[in-house]
Parts: sequence; structure tokens; C-alpha cells
Amino acid sequence: MIPVVADADTLFGATTRGLLIHLDYQGLIRLHWSPLILDEMSRALVDTGRKPDAESARRHELLMRTALPQAEIPTQQVQAQFATVAPTMRSAKDTHVAACAAAILVNRYYADKQVVSLVTKNIRDFGVRKLATIGIDVQRPDGFLLQQFKQKPAAVAAAFAALRSSLRSAPAPERLLERLAADGQAVTAAALHDAWQQGSIRL
Repeated sequence: MIPVVADADTLFGATTRGLLIHLDYQGLIRLHWSPLILDEMSRALVDTGRKPDAESARRHELLMRTALPQAEIPTQQVQAQFATVAPTMRSAKDTHVAACAAAILVNRYYADKQVVSLVTKNIRDFGVRKLATIGIDVQRPDGFLLQQFKQKPAAVAAAFAALRSSLRSAPAPERLLERLAADGQAVTAAALHDAWQQGSIRL
């Protein structure tokens, strides 16, 4: 089980977001975010037209909080780590994301874990090596998901299948894999597709 903080750009894609939530349900990861991350995600959803207005985006935030009530790291705890992570950042605008990961470690959410994975598309804004020294492992979402699939293919496939079953449209596996690839997780989608075609997993 891996503690994971997902950046807003990772949560932005609906299929990636859903898959991460279902990976949590499967017990592979423990997904976390902060109100600051959710606010950034919601503003992006509205700005890009994915959600019609702020009210709709907030309703979606509520659904996420309901789906994973243990996921949220309080803003006060996050802000308390700003000074700690600031020297490790290449861009100040993402300080709150690294601070969320640091808060999990400092407040000992997981007594047996000394590393938190921070999953972000915008990896260049993070001082990856510096963050690693304080226990924050920065990864791109495609690489992170592929790693999980290689380590536990059946569990990741089960999470994908559960996500597919939860959708009203009940898309065929190929369609949902296309959506995952469109989110930016093309390598993971291809690996899932190949394993599914070979009959080694069920989607």
C-alpha cells in the first residue's frame, strides 16, 4: 500500500482520477489531496469547459470527498509545511502540493511509511532530487500507473474493471483505455490493452 498525493493536473482527467480512486479501493494505494489541490482542479475543470460553472465543480469535489473520506489532508497541516518544502521547489505555485506530501510524513499518517509518492504531470516544477531526500518520490502519472500494473497486474486490472462497471455508459474496455490514453497515460493504457488481448487479465 503506497501513500499517494495526486496533483491537480493528475486529478483533472476523469479516467485517471477514477482509476486512482479505484486503486485505493483495491488497497494498492492510499490516495490523498488537500482542499488547495481540489480547488486548483475545480478551477481548471471550469476554465477548460469540463464543468459548466464553479457550483458544478464543487459538487464534483463533494463526490470525491464522499468517495474517499480519509483522503483529504487539512489545509492547516499543509500550510505548516510550506517553509520546509519551499527550498526544494523550482516553481512556487506548486509548493502546496509538495507540502501536502510533507504533511503526511510529518504528521505520521502512516507510521510504517517513510516515503510518499507525489504524482504530477508538471514534474519540472519540482526539485525531484531534493524532495527525495525528505521522503517525497515525484513521478509522472503514466510512469506511476505502469509501475503499479507491472507489480500487481491483476489488482490494477480489477480496479480498471471496477471503474468501467461504475460508469453509467458502461464503456467497452477499448473505449475506456482510449480515454485513459487521452488523459496522458498512453503507455499504461497500451500495457493494459496488450495484457487484455493476450488473455492474462480481464478488463
